[in-house]
Amino acid sequence: MSSNERNFACLLVVAALLPLLSWVLAALGVPCRSLLDDEGLRWLFRHASDCLHSRLVAFALCLLMMQGVIRQSLLPLGNTFRQPRFYRCAAVYAAVLVSILLAAVSPDSPLLSITGGLVGSPLLDGLFFLGWFSFIVFCLCYGHGKHEPWTKMLTHSIRRHPLAIPFAIVVSFCWQCIQYIFAPI
Repeated sequence: MSSNERNFACLLVVAALLPLLSWVLAALGVPCRSLLDDEGLRWLFRHASDCLHSRLVAFALCLLMMQGVIRQSLLPLGNTFRQPRFYRCAAVYAAVLVSILLAAVSPDSPLLSITGGLVGSPLLDGLFFLGWFSFIVFCLCYGHGKHEPWTKMLTHSIRRHPLAIPFAIVVSFCWQCIQYIFAPI
């Protein structure tokens, strides 16, 4: 058993013991909620799948896809920077991003906040993910010219690190349970 498999197994044990631990702490008089009482069981069954669409899982998936497309399309960098096609793709990518950002910060843009500023705007909320997504699309377009299949580029790191997504799901589940257990009563 590799160290990654051992870490994942330990995390699964922690996730399985959290309901029992919450029950013991509540029975000892610690001000916390039990996952094994009526309210806790209802919460657990209602929110068990919330960890599948948590920010941590989305971050892990984006990170794995980005690592795969970079490894399969851009590396080795020495060869990439010598190709004019890379600079053409980068120029188109930069022009599209700059035009989107300029349109987004215009005074009448619907991507600005209610007050008309960037703070609290939908643009800032989605900018991180959209930046990653657009970079992945750029790498896919560039890598496609190298005759690399898109599916191979997107799934390269997911195949190399098969426990990364399940690990993120279990960490997210544990975190949500801990937040419920120690939320103000």
